[in-house]
Amino acid sequence: MGDGSLSQDEIDALLQGADDMIAPVEPAPVMDAGPVGGSVSPAEQNAIRDVLNSAIAAVVPSLSGYLGGKNLVISNPYIEIKQQDALRADFPGQYVQVSMDYTGALSGKNLVVFNYSDAGAVSSLMMGDETGAAPSELTEAHQSTIQEFTNQFLSSLATQFGTRLGGAINATPAILTIINNASELQLPFGELVKVTYDLSIEGVITSKLFHIFDLNLANGLSKGGVPAAQPAGQTQQFQQSGSQVGISPVKFPPLDEGISQGMAGDISILLDVPMTLTVELGRTTKLVQEILGLGEGSIIELDKLAGEPVDLLVNGKLIAKGEVVVIDENFGVRVTDIVSPDERLLGLRQE
Repeated sequence: MGDGSLSQDEIDALLQGADDMIAPVEPAPVMDAGPVGGSVSPAEQNAIRDVLNSAIAAVVPSLSGYLGGKNLVISNPYIEIKQQDALRADFPGQYVQVSMDYTGALSGKNLVVFNYSDAGAVSSLMMGDETGAAPSELTEAHQSTIQEFTNQFLSSLATQFGTRLGGAINATPAILTIINNASELQLPFGELVKVTYDLSIEGVITSKLFHIFDLNLANGLSKGGVPAAQPAGQTQQFQQSGSQVGISPVKFPPLDEGISQGMAGDISILLDVPMTLTVELGRTTKLVQEILGLGEGSIIELDKLAGEPVDLLVNGKLIAKGEVVVIDENFGVRVTDIVSPDERLLGLRQE
């Protein structure tokens, strides 16, 4: 056409060519990112960390008594989620592992791993060596002490976890094994939780302690770290009913009700209450190893000098001092000094 416009046939031809040039667009595939941070979410890891911090804070003071009174610190749990192979790579040398299983309100497998020298230092302290010098080789006696230490650690944790979860947790006896390479590490199956603590014993070691457990145990611990949510309807119902119910202070009857005026303030009504009178020659502190070694003929040195007066205690409270005498072939005590009320009150305040 001379005016420059296109005929209908030319327009149809152009549209057909455009369709041939446009390729069909395939929808983009949707990628599954999977869970972030493994099968234990960051929120669950935080809950586990809270439970561990709370439980260990309650357990550690009693463990210090096993170490000759040395200050023990187990803190800063660092949580990692790892597969078996990746976790074995973290333990290339010689270590001491102690395993224990939980059943009941919390079920799963525990594994505590010590550096070899750290285990030696702990066992030396438990055996009476105040320096905590690690032995060149962990003898059977050393292994027994570190096994007992870890048994107490994990059993006490089980008690704390049970309180948090509201149910009893049973623990199997601890089993100790010395490993020389990562392949000997007795890991639970599947994906695992590795907790690394800062371990410090006053003047002896500053190191790391490792706690490994399976996902079953991890899931149970995460529930113990998250307080149960109260249904919104229940809260609202309480608020509504609370505005309609009047609250009155509780009233109790007088404490002297039922006691005659003549008996009030009369100590004679307590005269038939039984009390235990104990004579204490002296005291001392011994390690478990020393107590187990006692036998016939053993001599135990007490904290009192010869000739010092003995203590008289009533229901465990010091009331007097005296000297031992013999009356008709029986031992007795002659009272030489009565503890003043001020001294008894000061003793009660110091307890």
